[in-house]
Amino acid sequence: MKIQSLISALFLAAVLVFGGCGDGANAPSGNPSETTKTVAGKRKILYWRAPMNPNEIYDKPGKSQMGMDLVPVYADDKTSEGIVAIDPVMMQNIGVRTARVEIAPLNRMVRTSGRFEMDEQGARTVTLKISGWVEKLYADFEGAMVREGEPLLELYSPALVTTQEEYLLAVRHARTMAASTLPEAHADAERLLAAARRRLAYWDLTDEQIRALEATGVPQRTVTFYAPATGEVMAKDVTEGDHVEAGKPLMQIFDLRTIWLIADVYEKDFPWIKVGTPARVELPYAPGLTYAGKVDYIYHMMAEETRTVRARIALPGGHHTPLKPGMYATIFLQGIPTPPGPVVPEEAVLMTGEHALVILALGDGRFRPVEVRTGVQSGGMIQILDGLRGGETVVISAQFLIDSEARLKSAVGAMLGGPAETSNTDTPPNLLR
Repeated sequence: MKIQSLISALFLAAVLVFGGCGDGANAPSGNPSETTKTVAGKRKILYWRAPMNPNEIYDKPGKSQMGMDLVPVYADDKTSEGIVAIDPVMMQNIGVRTARVEIAPLNRMVRTSGRFEMDEQGARTVTLKISGWVEKLYADFEGAMVREGEPLLELYSPALVTTQEEYLLAVRHARTMAASTLPEAHADAERLLAAARRRLAYWDLTDEQIRALEATGVPQRTVTFYAPATGEVMAKDVTEGDHVEAGKPLMQIFDLRTIWLIADVYEKDFPWIKVGTPARVELPYAPGLTYAGKVDYIYHMMAEETRTVRARIALPGGHHTPLKPGMYATIFLQGIPTPPGPVVPEEAVLMTGEHALVILALGDGRFRPVEVRTGVQSGGMIQILDGLRGGETVVISAQFLIDSEARLKSAVGAMLGGPAETSNTDTPPNLLR
């Protein structure tokens, strides 16, 4: 009896001394009866923690810095590898919310700006294949509208006059040789006539002009050249009386029946755009007026200054529309939907350096971090390419606190010599205070 009384006295003294140690500012006052009951019980308490801060832990029960009762962590409270168990009270305090992993496609409406440009495929440069003097200029100002086949200018060229005379001589010679009894002479005359005709045609004289020359038998001092295309005259670099050299650009004719809208697509939006993507065009200077089109070409080079890729949209042009080269427009591109797959809210994904994690909710307060590979984002959702199959439940709030709990249990378990649980980081938490 004396020995038992002595043991009880020593044990009580140890409890009182242990409860009185520590910094009063950080460690709460001990409760001898509760500590005695914990030690005498079957479950061993490793440490005590604050409900709202998993990194705030103590070696005795009491109150946290926020005035809340500390939560005990038992030595036999072990879960499967990588699984963290959270007390229901703590779950409610930290506001854990979850969402279901859905199988759905993602889509995005890309909003950007663009500028109108002239259709390069409808541009024609007017040049002459023979030198001479421009004696009459029909398209005499920039902006003049011309139609294909209309007179453009009249040119006096000594070489062209000489060639006409040579052609007329070839015509008369062929007519004379037509009555010859020598087949070779007739064939030579026809070849000479064909060569003279080709030379006039190579200098862009029309068939009607050549027939008229043959019919009249008189060479023309000036020859009329006609517009090669329908459009608006631009970049005019010739006036009446100018001497022009063969091959010199005189003007450009742009066919404005089609106009290009060049959209600047940012690098982050580029995965949603491809040839055929529908587009809606709005004009800031014409509220309520919209145009529908689609992307018909994507340029291969990216602008390094703006990190954008150019996408081309062809729209009806002409003088009857308000679409003018140089103007700007707002463009809405309907992104091509992704194939159906697992998607989660963006807030469900934790980025830890080079890795992405989600916290799976397993039920009964149990959670497990899972590494995933993410895809595109749209409308607050993010595509999961690997790591989830759909139908799971993931945490969308308080993930950092749950992650801290996992790191805390791993570090404390290793410190006390127990098996360390899986942790999401190598950074240790604050140890016992």
